[in-house]
Amino acid sequence: MRLSRKLTIAALLSALSITGVSTAQAQDIFDGGRLAGGSSQITNLSSTPESQALPEVDQKVDLERYQGKWYQVAAIPQPYTLQCSNDTTAEYEKIDENTISVANSCGTPFGPSVIQGKATVRSDASLKVTFGGVPFQTEEGEPNYRVTYLEDDYSLAIVGSPNRLSGFVLSRTPDLSPEDWTKVRNITEDRGWWSCAFVTVPAAGSKTDVAPLCTL
Repeated sequence: MRLSRKLTIAALLSALSITGVSTAQAQDIFDGGRLAGGSSQITNLSSTPESQALPEVDQKVDLERYQGKWYQVAAIPQPYTLQCSNDTTAEYEKIDENTISVANSCGTPFGPSVIQGKATVRSDASLKVTFGGVPFQTEEGEPNYRVTYLEDDYSLAIVGSPNRLSGFVLSRTPDLSPEDWTKVRNITEDRGWWSCAFVTVPAAGSKTDVAPLCTL
């Protein structure tokens, strides 16, 4: 497992280098805390003042419309997803007005991987997500999932932890147009992220390579 993680990180660094991101920039993704401290499930989020935190989208997220299947088309790599190599999805189902079930799945070199959890609403566009069997988690505390961008038709969403250590681009389809990729890059930068920290996720019917968002 340790060797596999090192190989995955090396592969990501290589992809960043090949696509024109300098070694110093690529290394910053990992050494600068975007990955090395990065699990939004176990990081203490309360250290980020709300005035400096990732902003919420300026609307109340409708759980009825938000539920369903989302494709993770790009993300900041996290320690708990390093085994994932392709076809990463999240499926949400509304349980009640304040709770949704979460089923995250992805392809790995050893076959499909699925983890089940739930999310509880904390505000108009922030939730606390927890997964069964993952240590150091509690349903109490600060939210770790904030919707910072949402298309009017709920076809595209950008979410992350308030401290920006995690970030995910979710789409109802695995394939984005060049115009959509440009929009996603601009939004992530507007929200205070370094767009090079996001890398694309290979998926059937979409991109088959791993590339930094800043190069698209």
